[in-house]
Amino acid sequence: MTTVSQAKAIYWGEGGKYGPFAVQTAGEWAGWPDFGQVLRYFRKAAKLSKEEFAALYGKETKSDGSSISIRQVYRMELDNDVPTDMNRRKLIARLLNIPPMLFGLATLEEVILQPHPEKAGVSLATGYSTLPKVVADTSKYQSNIRTFLTLHYTSQAQSEFHKITADIRDLESLESQTSGDLQYHIRELLFSYHILAAKVVRDQRKYPLSYEHANQAVRVAKETKDLDLIATALYTRGRTYLEWGMYGTLEKERGIFQGDRDKITRAIRDFEHARKLGKNTESLLHPQLLGFLDMQLSRAYAARSSSTGGASALAMTLLDQAEQYVDCENIDDPYERHLVTGELISFGKGVYHNGRAIRLVTLGRSGAAHRELTTLEGSREGAIGKQFTREQAWLEIIAADVYMGLEQFGEATKRAARGLTGCLDVNSVANLAIIVDLHGRLLQSPYKADPDVEELGDMIQEGLIRQNK
Repeated sequence: MTTVSQAKAIYWGEGGKYGPFAVQTAGEWAGWPDFGQVLRYFRKAAKLSKEEFAALYGKETKSDGSSISIRQVYRMELDNDVPTDMNRRKLIARLLNIPPMLFGLATLEEVILQPHPEKAGVSLATGYSTLPKVVADTSKYQSNIRTFLTLHYTSQAQSEFHKITADIRDLESLESQTSGDLQYHIRELLFSYHILAAKVVRDQRKYPLSYEHANQAVRVAKETKDLDLIATALYTRGRTYLEWGMYGTLEKERGIFQGDRDKITRAIRDFEHARKLGKNTESLLHPQLLGFLDMQLSRAYAARSSSTGGASALAMTLLDQAEQYVDCENIDDPYERHLVTGELISFGKGVYHNGRAIRLVTLGRSGAAHRELTTLEGSREGAIGKQFTREQAWLEIIAADVYMGLEQFGEATKRAARGLTGCLDVNSVANLAIIVDLHGRLLQSPYKADPDVEELGDMIQEGLIRQNK
């Protein structure tokens, strides 16, 4: 995963296969890639240390076969002090498997990529005689995705969804025109857009469309062969399956949810697949993602067992297991956090105690859930930032569910009303549906005739009218 790239980066070769490499601006090689950066790129690709390269190069160029100095390697890579002798340059290209065209053994051709080119079927020059210099300005998309992310978590991004899909179409066009490193950069951006789109429409209870975007994220991630991205994509698709299974069907007569065991099982499959990716390879998944995976997997097992009237010991084990990842290797940059975990907030104390309360409610352990809620609400350090309106509304919904389990119906009604206000502020259709479910259960409780329950029903109806306008 690169996560950081020049806005108007310069890539080289057919379709931008290599790079990004800076452009030399002075001397006889002005306009060519920085040969030192090229050398370093291919030395690392060959998995050679500076010392190993120094030994290889010295063996070929020095009469006694001794290594060149490490300082000389540094000068080559950092100061662009590569040999001007073409034979020695060809030697380096051979030792490191550098395409000769990247080392000044070709002529230059500049190609500027645009989304949706008018002329179809344009092919770039190939071979060693011409080196295409490929310019792709992605600054617009890098800026937009950050804006859309902030909107989604602090307000609502539904009104900008047409812009999100327009950017996706642009990036898909650029993806088809590129290859190699530039294509990876484009795909990483495209992946981030699909992950966000899946969440935006999931919040609107448009679960089939959310699945479509999540599935595209899985496709793009697999094309990059980046296990971190693949795991994040599977996590996102699993979240869609889980919420689809838990909240996809709302009985109109009673106003309560009917679970879909098949979709919950598919969510479990995706979460388990994502967790196994880290176990089956040398590179472990990021602990923040592992924390989210364990929490959601626990939620899925609890939901599936409750649908059959049972309890899941595995759900509790996963809850306990997730605690080790709380505040572990927090990621400061919101965009990078979005790529690595599929979430904008960190897996911190607030998220953990919130998630634990949710699972305990699902398992019918309302007393234990209340203790988690008390810990969460009493800990400023672990609280979720007030700017995250969507998350704050969700906390109120969970609190309402906890108090329902404790049969403290007055407090449950008050918390549901607070959560409803936040949901309407961010136009969260999914969370509004959960509050409808809570209200439906209140109407079946001994508290059903209380004026506060009636007022909550009126607020819900007003909210539904607002959303349908």
